[in-house]
Amino acid sequence: MAALGTRGSRDNKDSRVFGDKFYKKINKLMPWQQTVFALSLAERMYPNYRLFAETSGFGDGERFRHTLDVLWTYLTVKGSRVDLSTELEAFEKMIPDPARFESYGAYPALDACVALGAAYNSVICRIGEEASEASHASLGAVAGFVELLAERDLSDEELYENELIEAEMEFQVALLERVAQPREAETILAIRDFSAQGGVSNLGISLEE
Repeated sequence: MAALGTRGSRDNKDSRVFGDKFYKKINKLMPWQQTVFALSLAERMYPNYRLFAETSGFGDGERFRHTLDVLWTYLTVKGSRVDLSTELEAFEKMIPDPARFESYGAYPALDACVALGAAYNSVICRIGEEASEASHASLGAVAGFVELLAERDLSDEELYENELIEAEMEFQVALLERVAQPREAETILAIRDFSAQGGVSNLGISLEE
């Protein structure tokens, strides 16, 4: 697979803009912003995980939804009492190992878990790389899906010209702009709604279909 995630975006038709400028901004995010950014990408990838869970019999889409909601509540409700370590431990049991499944869906499901795990880690550990980790997971999920459809490895240039890749990078740029706003519960909830994208994932998967 082509090494997406270090470059990208069609701003000024220069694919390097996404990586060079975008990730510098991500790395400067405050801890709560790192959490919101990573959680938002997990929110957007939720349909990918749920579809895999329903078709494979592994994991639990409702539990993934619950894990998302717990962290959204933690971020927006003052005084909320949540044992994040316990939640994360329970969530880790739902992470698929793609090597154990014939279905390709295990890969985007894993990427969704990576993003959600990064959101939790940004609260518990605060290393400062969680938003970047989630960004790469989401972009990588799209790149892998695009190559699956193409039935071959694609060059970076081919990937950057793909509509799904362009949409993914544009979404992340727009998300970063929203996350950069002052911290308010209403703002975070609006970001959650924006990230849900009407129930359509970064792969174009909708649970309503």
